[in-house]
Amino acid sequence: MKFGESYENLKKGGYVSRKDWNSSFLWLKQKTSVKSEWCKDPILKMIADANGGSVEAEQTICKYDANVRKVITGWVPQQEDMAAEDWGDCYVSVIDGVVEGRRFDELDEKKKKKTSDFIGDLFENAEVFKKP
Repeated sequence: MKFGESYENLKKGGYVSRKDWNSSFLWLKQKTSVKSEWCKDPILKMIADANGGSVEAEQTICKYDANVRKVITGWVPQQEDMAAEDWGDCYVSVIDGVVEGRRFDELDEKKKKKTSDFIGDLFENAEVFKKP
């Protein structure tokens, strides 16, 4: 899959990943209004308070980097990412407190049969998020 196709999946609420990203994945945070009481960042709270109790936030692509267990907000694809054809849809799971994204095309046949409209519980004791 090309980046343009994967971006369309992000817009629908999906998760995508590149072939060699080792459990890392992207998702799109949609444009929204952030209420002051939700803000833990004091500067953001001050801005929301000064704006009548909320502030508009633009959409942004986020990347969970599983290698360092960090979220990158405002992720921007490099030329290599935009030219790559190794993108794929993925599911996101939490197993024993560890978050990971796995591409659907990398699942074995037994697990693929359980991933039609809802991913379900692919792993024992795992929270698994729904595919759009």
